Amino acid sequence: MVALNTRAFARLLVVENEPDAGPAMLQTWLASSAVGVDICRPYAGDEIPEQVGHAGLLVLGGEMGAQDDHKAPWLATLRTLLEVTTARGLPVLGVCLGAQLLAAACGGSVEQSASGGELGLGRVDINDEGRRDRLLVGIASPAQAVQWHEDEIIRLPDRAVLLASSPRCKVQAYRIGPCAWGVQFHPEASGATVRGWADAENDAPPERRRQLELAVAEVRSGESRVFAVWQSFAEHFAEVVKETSS
Repeated sequence: MVALNTRAFARLLVVENEPDAGPAMLQTWLASSAVGVDICRPYAGDEIPEQVGHAGLLVLGGEMGAQDDHKAPWLATLRTLLEVTTARGLPVLGVCLGAQLLAAACGGSVEQSASGGELGLGRVDINDEGRRDRLLVGIASPAQAVQWHEDEIIRLPDRAVLLASSPRCKVQAYRIGPCAWGVQFHPEASGATVRGWADAENDAPPERRRQLELAVAEVRSGESRVFAVWQSFAEHFAEVVKETSS
């Protein structure tokens, strides 16, 4: 586990599920709001703790599915950690796979997307609940966000509140209890991030390669605009984390 930004006011446990899916811009924005991160990399041998000893928990994405324990044997432990941390009332944020894991841990369902998923920049429609939500407040709807997923949440946990949707994916953002959130999109992703994801599919067939290159071009062209939207989201989450640690 790697500790960063030790001068920060509050510290957040980040679980990274694969090497090319790190906290990226979220880490930068959290640091600017005096929240540091300790990164747990279970794919590299780091052990996921039974309890979060930090002010909150951030779980990132990955190419595996939320129930693919045969591919990533730490996922069962991670789902339990998400459930326990949410029940404790600590701040939680799940991104893409992390959002799917949070939903599955708390009684929801995740399946392969019937629409084929989303790739590149996509529209996110924030509903009335979302406009009142602590993380999404002030973000104009529709917003644009980076999308990169083939699975989706098809049923939210009973106590979850839907905050945002997209034309191809009903659950784009939700909240469980006072301070646990899941987002299907990638607020952390930059053009460089998605370039790495596209390059990882170096054996993709020609049509898929074309789709990947178009997605990378979209994200790069809209990067500054997307950053301006989701930096405030990260800063709002940082405020929740600092409240918990005070």
